Order: sequence, then C-alpha cells, then structure tokens
Amino acid sequence: MAGTDMFLLIPDRSNERVLHRGKVLESSAEGFVAQFEEQICPEVDSDVNAYGNVRGKFFQQGAKVTEIRIVSPQPVIAFTRCGDPVSAENRQTFRVSTIAAGITAKVGKEKNCAIVDISPEGFGAVVKSELKVGSLVPVEFLYQGNFVNTPSRVQTVKVRPDGTVRYGFLAPERQSPSRKALQLITSSLQREQLRRLSGAA
Repeated sequence: MAGTDMFLLIPDRSNERVLHRGKVLESSAEGFVAQFEEQICPEVDSDVNAYGNVRGKFFQQGAKVTEIRIVSPQPVIAFTRCGDPVSAENRQTFRVSTIAAGITAKVGKEKNCAIVDISPEGFGAVVKSELKVGSLVPVEFLYQGNFVNTPSRVQTVKVRPDGTVRYGFLAPERQSPSRKALQLITSSLQREQLRRLSGAA
C-alpha cells in the first residue's frame, strides 16, 4: 500500500540477510514503486525479497527489479511482484524429514541434490553449488508420481555438522501444480512416519 514502510533484501554473495528500509510510493496488484533511505542499486531484472507489515503481520513478497527511476540521493525503484505474499514471522507448517525416503533433486544445473525435509510450501536440500539468499533457482524432483518442477526462492543457508550446506527453498506460486505436489508428498511422508511410530509398518 502506498505510504507504508517496507524493507528490501537484495541477494549477494555474503548471504547476509541485510534489510534496506524504504517507503512504498505506488502499489498495484502487479507491482510497486519504493523510495529507499540509503544508496542501493540492485540490477534490473534481478530477484529480490520485499518485507512489510500487512494488518499487523510481517509478510514477504518475492519481486523482480523492473526499473531504477532515481539513482540518488534516495533511490526510487520499480518492482514487479512474483508469486503470492507469505508470512515472514514463522513457518505455516512444520517440515517433514525426507532423509529416509532418498529423494534427490536437480537444483539449478546440479543433479542428485538430497532433499532432506519438505513442507507444503517448500523444502530443504543439500547443494554443493553456492546459492544466494533471495535468489530464484529452478528445482525439479519426483516422488511416488508427484512431480515438483518450479522456480524456488532461496530462504535460508545452514552449514550442517558434517560440513555440507542445507539450503531452504520456498515455492512461490501458491496455486501451482508443484505446490499441490509438495502438499501430497508431505502428507504421504507424514502418514508413513505415523505408521512407523504406531508399529503398523
């Protein structure tokens, strides 16, 4: 909404989650324009994350830079929205461990990346390639006939005790076939885990 404060996360090699404060000047269903307090200059067509309060809750919105309207002293930048806004306060559902299921994915150009956990909104994967927080990466994998093939936004980076790196991904499009596949996979794995716990499997 025009006149509201917002924050921008620009992916960089440091993977530090630095939020740049700005104010929304224009807003529509397709995009928005914001002015920022400090000198920032993201590349046109680059993927970014916008954060802001909506009815008292903190949300994030995937976006793409479409135009740098003013460079200095306070940059004015136009964005196109990508996907639906999602809560940035906490995960809407817990993730299910998939290590026992042996699911592997193609992440970007890298094949055989282990999927280690999954939820209806996203998943975690061990990836050797260096990925930027906030960037959009093509991901595809198959489990029990459910095919996930979607650009996924890098949410988190965590070095595991064994030295490998786990990246957390969000599938931005809420009504997409891949989101439905994630829901089905999550439900299936939850049922399998419950059967094992009850001794029925």
